[in-house]
Amino acid sequence: MRNPVKHFYEFGPFRVDKEKHRLLKDGEPIQLSPKAIEALMVLVQNAGKLLERDDLMRAVWADSFVEDANLTVAISNLRKALSQNGDSAEYIETIPRVGYRFVAQVREIAEEQAPLIVEKYTLSRTLIEEEFLNEQPENAVTPVSAQPSARKNLVSAQLRRPVVLVPTLLSIVILGIGSTVYLKRIVGTTILAAHSASAKGIRSIAVLPPRAIGNIPDNEALSLGMADALITRLGSVRKLTVRPTSSVSRFVGGNNDPLEVGRSLGVDAVLEGSLQRENGRIRVTLRIISTVDGKQLWSGNFEEAAEDIFKLQDSVSQQVGDILFSDLSRAEAAQLRKTQTTNQEAYAAYVKGNYFWSKRGRESAKSQEYYRRAIELDSSFAEAYVGLATIDATSSIPSPEAEALIEKALQLNESLADAHATKGLIAMFHHWNWNEAEKELDRAIELDPNSVPAHHWKGVYFSVLGKIDEAKVEMHKALDLDPTSMIIMADIGQLNYFAHEYDQAAEYCDRALALDPSFEVAHYYLYDIYRARGMEREALTHLAEGENSGNTPEQIQGAKELYVKWGLRTLLRHRIDDYLNPDAPGPRTDSVKIVQDYLALGETEAALHELRHLLDKPNFLEPFINIDPIYDPIRNQPAFQSLLQRMNLL
Repeated sequence: MRNPVKHFYEFGPFRVDKEKHRLLKDGEPIQLSPKAIEALMVLVQNAGKLLERDDLMRAVWADSFVEDANLTVAISNLRKALSQNGDSAEYIETIPRVGYRFVAQVREIAEEQAPLIVEKYTLSRTLIEEEFLNEQPENAVTPVSAQPSARKNLVSAQLRRPVVLVPTLLSIVILGIGSTVYLKRIVGTTILAAHSASAKGIRSIAVLPPRAIGNIPDNEALSLGMADALITRLGSVRKLTVRPTSSVSRFVGGNNDPLEVGRSLGVDAVLEGSLQRENGRIRVTLRIISTVDGKQLWSGNFEEAAEDIFKLQDSVSQQVGDILFSDLSRAEAAQLRKTQTTNQEAYAAYVKGNYFWSKRGRESAKSQEYYRRAIELDSSFAEAYVGLATIDATSSIPSPEAEALIEKALQLNESLADAHATKGLIAMFHHWNWNEAEKELDRAIELDPNSVPAHHWKGVYFSVLGKIDEAKVEMHKALDLDPTSMIIMADIGQLNYFAHEYDQAAEYCDRALALDPSFEVAHYYLYDIYRARGMEREALTHLAEGENSGNTPEQIQGAKELYVKWGLRTLLRHRIDDYLNPDAPGPRTDSVKIVQDYLALGETEAALHELRHLLDKPNFLEPFINIDPIYDPIRNQPAFQSLLQRMNLL
């Protein structure tokens, strides 16, 4: 009888195993989510053909309704698995706003399987032992940190009551050689000892906001606060990469599949669960799930009085830390218990501030009031000062308050990485002190190699100086740490625009818009990108989207139709006339944009004339003139060179 035949698809060093539904590189399997594998299968089976996004969505998610962003994330994870950076199309080519094409040569291979060899195995018994801690309430929490992790099925003598072992409780006959599984039960927490080694081997994790049970005001804020506290504490241990709060905040209140979320974020494991408030108490149930095989590695139940939320966070972080780490130093263990504030209301305001700041655009203004509220409630809350300082430092007209705020934060906590990162940002855009900026950004990365703002702004620093390759390295580090950050995706798009790589620039901005179609920063960048490519209609459409973000769909559509009807030249002329109107209230604050409008119209003399106003009032966008392609026609003019010298860019 003929042996069964297996089918493979090969390209470069990669092989797709059709039957086992997996991707291999040089024979070694690569971790990917099932949906990413399905998307790859569809692409390689249609190699050379353009597949529209809708068709690819229907092929991969035929039986379910999902957001368009799922496809973007799947393609992003595929590119990472194939070692394809965003600036090449070695395997998967993006056709902006249309779809994808697999461009590598694919070989279909059929191999006859080797005959199946059946081996004889001995039978062994697997004993499942349970330990019962007498006289303990059912929902009490016994910290795992109090358990000696090196010994199996033992509880330290100081903690336990007489233990009743039931060796004949359950016997299971299984197929295997010398396999032994212990179910270790401590009140309030369950650890599968067979999986504990896997938990210790986790190198990256996503902490999802626990699902809030019941319709209680501020439940979502409490849920996000719980996740943020764990993220901050676990992230302080350098042995582990923890996805930042901005990566998981959009999952608050959602009914998301934790495995799919974890795989889309590219982590080894997910910490997820539920949160319930009832009768003045908070109950949290959590579990750690491996994204590799979907196995549950740990679960725990925690309960405290509502006013003891920080005690609850201590219990959770202590137990989770014990599960994930086996050799913590005393200082690292202390970090797992460190709180940013002891004021619960201040912390809730701070978390809300972080949430709105991560959205950027118009909604980021809401974050200011929350950060200020947190500071009012706790004047020693260093992280809240950093949040407020960052907003002030990145506003179009930099606020002098930013420097005082960041100095206060550093007085409270000199080792706060994000404070040094923001201080570097202030040095860049307030003082044009590039040496000081580099020193502070490097200090931030030294304090926390996983600081997303530090790597992100180090990328901005390199981009302003025209060091595109170095900027890409830092920006992609930031995106690896925070894979769903819309602002980092969009800024990588802008970085490619600076390098005249317009296809890649549009792709990254489209990835940001796939997560939030109203994300106005990406729309503004796409206006620049399509204008540079001479695609007027597309440029005007995105300009209308950006300038009308937050309006109703009808208003946005009306603006699009009006802009397209006017055309680019007429629209830019309207903007310039409005700006030059002597009756317009207030000082000129948009000189950068007006210079750009003149250049887009080809009116270089007018642009050079307007340059003299550029430094009248500092603007966050000014240093980017050193690298923005729109300034190329006047780059060698003495007035332009003089401007760069004044900003210490020459």
